[in-house]
Amino acid sequence: MTIVRVVAVAVLCLSSTGVVAGQSAKELAAVEQQITTTLHQMYEAEKRKDLKFIFSHLSEDFAEVAGDGKVYHRADIEAGFKDVVLNDYKLTDCIFNLMTRDAAYMSCLMELNATYKGQPFPGRFRVTYTWTRRNKDWLLRFEQGTVVPEPAKSK
Repeated sequence: MTIVRVVAVAVLCLSSTGVVAGQSAKELAAVEQQITTTLHQMYEAEKRKDLKFIFSHLSEDFAEVAGDGKVYHRADIEAGFKDVVLNDYKLTDCIFNLMTRDAAYMSCLMELNATYKGQPFPGRFRVTYTWTRRNKDWLLRFEQGTVVPEPAKSK
């Protein structure tokens, strides 16, 4: 095997396990916990209508591709925030990958109890988040939500 192939295989193996060169499994777990905790804190802030807290964890160039297929930025979130009521949420089946020391993604199944302008949101999404580290803090840079149809009810 050529040196190029050896390096390519090594990079592929490292990226698929979520281990970044020079980072231990313990450090990886700590990053995952920090991002997971921040994400839950952001949803709890949304429940209590604390936009300042949410914005403190969004990058300036944040973008979201929502379940309706539209792209939203910070200004859009601020403009529509008063119309959103988040009653409850649940994240399960999460996948985490630290791509570099300063970039990570997490994808989760989300069950949602929320309304927008009094109309219910769809109840289930697959949401993928991209995070970047600035100094010690992880900021949410991109979010994409795909509506997951409700399971068919058996008769």
